[in-house]
Amino acid sequence: MKSKIAFYLVKFPAFAISLFFVFTIIAALIYPGSVREGIGFESNHYSFTHNFLSELGTFKVNSDETNPFSIKQDNSPSMLLFNGSLVLIGFTIIMFYLYFEKLFVFAGDSLSALKNSKIAKPLGVLVGILYAGVGLVPHDLHFGLHVFFANGAFLTLLFLCVFHSLAVYKSEFIPNKYALGYLLFIVFLTVYLVIIFFGPQIGPGAVYTESDLILQVVAQKVIVLTFIFSILYQVWGIRNFLNQN
Repeated sequence: MKSKIAFYLVKFPAFAISLFFVFTIIAALIYPGSVREGIGFESNHYSFTHNFLSELGTFKVNSDETNPFSIKQDNSPSMLLFNGSLVLIGFTIIMFYLYFEKLFVFAGDSLSALKNSKIAKPLGVLVGILYAGVGLVPHDLHFGLHVFFANGAFLTLLFLCVFHSLAVYKSEFIPNKYALGYLLFIVFLTVYLVIIFFGPQIGPGAVYTESDLILQVVAQKVIVLTFIFSILYQVWGIRNFLNQN
């Protein structure tokens, strides 16, 4: 059992996250650029401050523009790279939390740690499905469903992180510093949820300012990067525990 736990909680997440980074960078480098006529923005490359990550996964660029004369340039290479890596991340999260409970069983950990890890399992599977859904449904295929998957993933992730943190905190073998790492992410995630649900709305036909767009775009990238580093921190802690046992 230890070898499978090590694979799905350490090796596979590290591989999947590395691949996600590489594919996302390549997708951004070959992204054709975009236009935001409502705010007078135009670029011939991917913009860190003006393009959402999900724009890397669209079939065509400028899909949100209502102007019929906007050039809808093909974006298939970036779309395949980004969406494929996002589906992989979703699958990785599913497998991680299917084996997360087994970690505490293997350790012979406290009943409280086991209880919280059991609650985290279905939440983790749901989060993984939702993230995979973001990649499987590009926003220019069905904007409403894409937003449902994305917002649902981040909202469910908040509850998942709470029970994940409690499981680690109640553990008799995993240091509490790893629980505190996830608790810090919970603070970032809570702020981000306020921004996406109560902040300026960006989408087809929506009226917004350039600062509204930058707020949403940069906040999205900050939370994604924070989430990735939080997972890697957990992976590092689990790796250390398994190496000692």
